[in-house]
Amino acid sequence: MTFYKNEDQWVEIKPFIHQVGGHTCLFEITQETICKPYQEKEFQFYQNLPEDMKEFTPHYKGLVCVKCSHDNDSTTFYAEVPGYILRKTDYQSDFGTSDEVKSGLDNWSVSCIDRQIQRYGFWSNDGEQKFIMLGNLVSSFRMPCILDIKMGTRQHGEDSSEEKKKLLEERCAHSTSATLGIRICGMQVFQAETNTYLKFNKYHGRALDDDGLRQALRQFFSNSLTLNIRELSRMVSKLRRLHHVLSTQHTFYFFSSSLLLFYDGYMDACQYSDQSEAKGSEQTRGQSGEGFHGSGPSHNLPESLIVENEDKLNQTCCDDDIGTADVRMIDFGHTVLKSDVKEHQGGTEEGILFGLENLIEILQSIADS
Repeated sequence: MTFYKNEDQWVEIKPFIHQVGGHTCLFEITQETICKPYQEKEFQFYQNLPEDMKEFTPHYKGLVCVKCSHDNDSTTFYAEVPGYILRKTDYQSDFGTSDEVKSGLDNWSVSCIDRQIQRYGFWSNDGEQKFIMLGNLVSSFRMPCILDIKMGTRQHGEDSSEEKKKLLEERCAHSTSATLGIRICGMQVFQAETNTYLKFNKYHGRALDDDGLRQALRQFFSNSLTLNIRELSRMVSKLRRLHHVLSTQHTFYFFSSSLLLFYDGYMDACQYSDQSEAKGSEQTRGQSGEGFHGSGPSHNLPESLIVENEDKLNQTCCDDDIGTADVRMIDFGHTVLKSDVKEHQGGTEEGILFGLENLIEILQSIADS
């Protein structure tokens, strides 16, 4: 557990404006680097990360100390950042220089920071807190569209208290987690017509039924003028590849992990022209659940997911290199090594694969409709 001391520098950090879900705070250190509170199991996950999962997880950058300073009614946060992190970016202490659209972004991270302080006593003794540094997945995007999805039919970890276990079981049972193995925990999507963002939080996601979730997924790939078929199709390919990786990995049990789907919502005039047909079909398409086949409780791999060999799978994922859509697994605070668990945790990876299969089928049906 090493802190980098070479040319460390205390710099001001700000709440990450593009955080859409989760209960722990995210800070932006530089344009390319964010950080989140340290959790031992998450740290161990990144230390034991299998090679084939690296393309589906954020880039781990090390540990960092974070402190807060109180000045009258204002609170400022600082991180002791390793020199190599600062050297790799054009660090700016002024966070107000960006001219990109921020209207509609209510910054979920601010409420998470308050929770860390009030509920967990962060910085209560003016001490430093350990944080994990990760790559900012949307650092190069002009209009980041982000969807946070809680995966699986079971979301409590082995270390959850009985009270927490009961709460999470009830939350799953009364949401799309039980029926589909997926639940929206947060979403932001750029709306070209109004030049602002549409944003939903986890409370909206919990209230959705199966049809409502499907409509929200369609909305995620729509900028209010057109359905982005290119990014939607690219996302399906990425998710198929992830399904293959998860179904063949034998290292971890994933409890309470999420998927982060993201793409750049910025489209220039040429891109609008290329998708003009999609725009017309989107305007005439109803919001019924037609074409949705993801609600059945089958654990068998659907035909749409069957791939003859991995070479073909990799080729499928690389057919469209011009899009930006991508996916990452996040939140590994309850992830455990399978070697540390005596008995098979039924419903763990099966529930995640079940949810992933439904997500793929829903998105494919949207692309085909």
